[in-house]
Amino acid sequence: MLLTTSRKARLFVLTAAAIAVGSLAGCGGDDAALLMRTMVKVDSITQGGSCEDVNVKVIPVEILPDAPKLSNSKEFITPVALTKGADGVSCSGTQQSIPMAPGKWKFQAMLPSGVAACEKTVPATGASDVAFKDGETACL
Repeated sequence: MLLTTSRKARLFVLTAAAIAVGSLAGCGGDDAALLMRTMVKVDSITQGGSCEDVNVKVIPVEILPDAPKLSNSKEFITPVALTKGADGVSCSGTQQSIPMAPGKWKFQAMLPSGVAACEKTVPATGASDVAFKDGETACL
């Protein structure tokens, strides 16, 4: 069976696409699966009738050895956008952090009542959450 030029071109494109998809499947395979993120939640109150976004500073305390290559092991900020609750006074928001190296991290948020901070362990596997509530000096 002879292939026409258009059939040859389609076969070439399909083959190239299959190779590209196959090579992408290997990219970041195991390393990408190991990337851990922390869910950061903030509960606050309105300031002058509006909700002010909160920046949560995340500082490494003790990073475990052999962290995934793509995970962050340096200080960073996770911005949390707050939205006004149905009561018109409360504000809340949730944001996922960038990929973090496993280990102990310090989380620090400037809330209307003052600074709230705590240290949390980010595990190599499993979920990690941190929550801040205005009026509390530590996170939950």
